[in-house]
Amino acid sequence: MSVLPKIKLWKPILAFVLFGAVSLWLLNTLTTGNPLWFFPIQPSYAPNRIVIHNFGEEIELRPGDLAFEKIAAGVDQSLSRFSNTALIDVGLGDSTLADYQTKALVVEVYYPSNIRFNLPIRMERVNQLLFPIVGRHQDTKYVFIGYNGEWLVGALQVYSNQPLLDALRELGYLQN
Repeated sequence: MSVLPKIKLWKPILAFVLFGAVSLWLLNTLTTGNPLWFFPIQPSYAPNRIVIHNFGEEIELRPGDLAFEKIAAGVDQSLSRFSNTALIDVGLGDSTLADYQTKALVVEVYYPSNIRFNLPIRMERVNQLLFPIVGRHQDTKYVFIGYNGEWLVGALQVYSNQPLLDALRELGYLQN
């Protein structure tokens, strides 16, 4: 009487699971252009200019200004965690941008080179961000992305913009 060989099922199952995980990672890496798309820790970037549109008044801040450092720190902390895993299908039209210049409080942040966050979203050629604080899109925690003076279609959504709100409140731009 012959003995049937034992089949070890765990090896093919493990190989299948590993193949699936590597395939998913590779597909998302090729799609996003970022091999760390899954990593929950976000990189930190240093802006070279911040523009605040405060109901018709434009304030430009540069490194070395006390207000610049506080707002840059608030922006960096706000960008440490995101709520969305895809771009939100919203853009900035001409009327919204005009309102942001005169009837709202928004913060524009400019970077000297391209930035990228660890998200399953392709972020190529992004070097400016816009945070609506008061006015259209307030309370949404949206962050609009742009490149060289042009705003791109789609927005990110931060988990909390409270650090930025606190910095603006401390500097007197935001009441309450």
